[in-house]
Order: sequence, then C-alpha cells, then structure tokens
Amino acid sequence: MNNIQISEEAYKEFKDFLDYNNVENYNLKITYMGKNCAGPVFNINTGEQGPNDILEQVKDISFFIGKDLIDEYEGFIILSNNENKGKGLELKPVKAPKSGCSVCPGC
Repeated sequence: MNNIQISEEAYKEFKDFLDYNNVENYNLKITYMGKNCAGPVFNINTGEQGPNDILEQVKDISFFIGKDLIDEYEGFIILSNNENKGKGLELKPVKAPKSGCSVCPGC
C-alpha cells in the first residue's frame, strides 16, 4: 500500500523546494498539528523514524508517518502548485473528515 501519493510533477517540485531550502537530509516526518476551519493540519519536517512510524520511501525521500495517522487518514497526497490550482504545494490526507465550519467558504 502506498501511504504517500505523489505525481512525478509534485515530486520534482517538492524535491526542488527541499533543495532550495538547503534540506540536506531527506528523512521527513509527517506530524499532526491540530484542526482548523478547513480540517486537519499536518506538518512535514526533518526527523527520525519513531517506534510507531511507518516508513514510506518515495525515490530519494523517506517519509515517517505515525501508524495512528495512517489508520485515521488512510495516507497522504502531495499536490504540486499546478495540481493545487496555483495555491502552492499541498499535503492533504486521503480521507479527510468533513468540516462543520460555517465561517469560511468552501470548508
């Protein structure tokens, strides 16, 4: 099972982003940051594999994802700027819960 879905275009853009920001280590950890009006928020930063993390290798990049996040969100999708309608790179869960927010349009 692929826990990270990423197109060739998004992979190149994401890797270029890492290189531009002088990220030398391609060991990246996806963490849960909480929820906002649009739904769950996640972060990607350099890190080490924890005891409950699943390793997902995508070419040169190693993603460490907590098993609990995979169980709840069924993995992640990384979109390129183009795939994200010009809104920049995006990390989103495969299974996103519906937001009950009435404050922001499109939530």
